[in-house]
Amino acid sequence: MDNIFKEINELSLDKCNFANLGKFCYAFVKKDSIFIRKLRPVLRIALTDEDLQAKVMSAYTNGYMKLKATILQEFEDRCSLPDAEMYYKLQLELIENQLKITTYEQLIAHLNQYLIESPGTLEILNNYYKYINGEDGSTYIKENYVDYSIGNILYSKYQAVNSRTAVLNFKYSQVVKSEYEKIGINICQEDDQFSKYSLIKLNENIQIHNYKDSQTIYDNRIGKHFWIKVPRKLLTSIEELIQNKMLSDISFRIDYVSDSIPIMEEREFGAPLRLQISSLPKLSKFYSINEYENNLWISHDTGKLSLTFEELMADFEVAGDDIVTQVIHLEYKALGEEFFITHLDHEFIIYTLDSYQERLNDANTKGHRKIKTFKIDNAMIPFDIKMNNELFLAQVLDSYFKNKELVQEYFERINLPDS
Repeated sequence: MDNIFKEINELSLDKCNFANLGKFCYAFVKKDSIFIRKLRPVLRIALTDEDLQAKVMSAYTNGYMKLKATILQEFEDRCSLPDAEMYYKLQLELIENQLKITTYEQLIAHLNQYLIESPGTLEILNNYYKYINGEDGSTYIKENYVDYSIGNILYSKYQAVNSRTAVLNFKYSQVVKSEYEKIGINICQEDDQFSKYSLIKLNENIQIHNYKDSQTIYDNRIGKHFWIKVPRKLLTSIEELIQNKMLSDISFRIDYVSDSIPIMEEREFGAPLRLQISSLPKLSKFYSINEYENNLWISHDTGKLSLTFEELMADFEVAGDDIVTQVIHLEYKALGEEFFITHLDHEFIIYTLDSYQERLNDANTKGHRKIKTFKIDNAMIPFDIKMNNELFLAQVLDSYFKNKELVQEYFERINLPDS
């Protein structure tokens, strides 16, 4: 089976870029022969092969146990934040429900019901199927969803093992070495820790970047982020020790190399709107407590003095082959300590299916069309003005966005004087 998974990894995403969809799902919705003729027959042996069933259940259980451990660690790091307990409690409850599945028979029964109980999953897969194949694929997806899910469990385990193997084989040490060679540095000669142990040592050119979803060190000479396997909490302690001059030399193994990193520090719970508008973070993201895929993104452009609110929903609106979201955009100006809205509009943003998948993770992804429904210019509307005892801007968002709870959460902690 590993050879089949290797072939899947070598697939060319020839239709379009489905990087966020994943190659295994791409092979499934494309009805690639690797899935249909090679993998599916092997998976159906699992109906009578106890060893293969045990392998599936081990991978399934271990996957959720690792996810549980990650969430517990996140909760420990962020337990002091507002609503953290409720937010993480919900996620843990969902995982505990999945962990109640302890036999292969229970897993198959769960998967047979999943598309009925979660029709949104069928819609998403079918949208991709239609985009790739030009026809409806509901019947195919329903008939093969169990095979797809079991295969994905084993494929994820294969990917994890491969990732670990790459680390153990110091795969990225060679990448690091090559990056330094590009700028004329022999890292083996410059860094004795790299020469001896393939570790990178902190120095005046290398700084720690410790964020919620990523821990890296960054060398400003080459502009690359070197990912390190150090938990955020521990890395924070290390930073404090360095700051207090209690630690002078430290080196890290590199597990991955990238040009940039996701900075999620202000996103998970977001930053509530404050009167000091200019100090808002560049990006905030609020999640629904009851539905993780419902979120409200708020982008702040300090150069253009603008705020953009965009709502993404689990049950997103589909228009033909496109996906539609809603945006409230405003521009503001400051006069002393007061802030005023000078421009305000509402738009429908139209995405292709693949660009919407990118948008779920990247606020910089743009739709291919905009449709305005109203637009205000040359205004001087105080940010704190209330209409009928309600903040005006809150009224605007509440009038258009479907998820009222996220709108309320964003404004509920504003300490505004009564009008």
